Amino acid sequence: MTTTSQSIDLLEHEASLLLDFLRTLHTESWQTASACEGWTIADVIGHLTSVDLSNRLLRGLEGDYSAPDGSPAPDQHDEDVFARSIYRRAIDASQRLGDGLLEDFTLRVNETVALFRQVQPDQWDNLVYWPPGPMSARTLLTQRIAELTMHGWDIRSRLEDDYHLSDGSVIALLDTVDRAARRAFRPDSLLAGRPLRYRFQITHPERRALDLVLSDDVAQITDDRCDGPSESADVTFECDGETCVLVMYGRLAPSAAVGAGRLSVVAGETHLAATFGDRFVGG
Repeated sequence: MTTTSQSIDLLEHEASLLLDFLRTLHTESWQTASACEGWTIADVIGHLTSVDLSNRLLRGLEGDYSAPDGSPAPDQHDEDVFARSIYRRAIDASQRLGDGLLEDFTLRVNETVALFRQVQPDQWDNLVYWPPGPMSARTLLTQRIAELTMHGWDIRSRLEDDYHLSDGSVIALLDTVDRAARRAFRPDSLLAGRPLRYRFQITHPERRALDLVLSDDVAQITDDRCDGPSESADVTFECDGETCVLVMYGRLAPSAAVGAGRLSVVAGETHLAATFGDRFVGG
């Protein structure tokens, strides 16, 4: 089991790799399109540097996970409104900071790592404000690793032909994939009374089973790292962890993953496997 200290080390290491890469970019490369539709590389970094994570974490460690001034309460959360807000803040940050974008991002990364190192053992379960709903400081750490590394992939995969996520980042991404799946897949009114369960048997970097359950009102993930979920699956896929997170985070269409041989059907109803991508809308 990964300790919080090891997770902080991973965050610091992955951030350092991304910063080192960004320092090699020519000015014009910052305007290259990233894997996030509609976002340049500069916009992606604008997003990463515009999140007020440090303030939220500090408040949470003091026992306050209420919505800060100007932020919506979780019971008012709207996913589409939230997505538009994220986009606006990212574009604003990249334009406002201009040539100072990398310096600002570096400062925020270093500040975040330092704050996580100050968290006491009895504070990791403290709740921290997040628009969709509060999360523990421990979960926030995992989410920050996932966000940093996924957006690192968004940047580097467009400039390096054979860039891959590290094993540690894949594990963090798998641990945070539920919300990503809700954004990449949509409920289907035709599934009333009969949810569909798509199982992903993951072979690397650790063996685990992850199920995507689609119904008429929700798309959700269930996860069992040991023997796999006990519920029977309608379709079972097999893939590595990187392929799974790229699909769930909307970076790789299911049909493309199958066509490239990265996602294979090992059991279940053939027609359901063939139409799996119909409910995929991207991240």
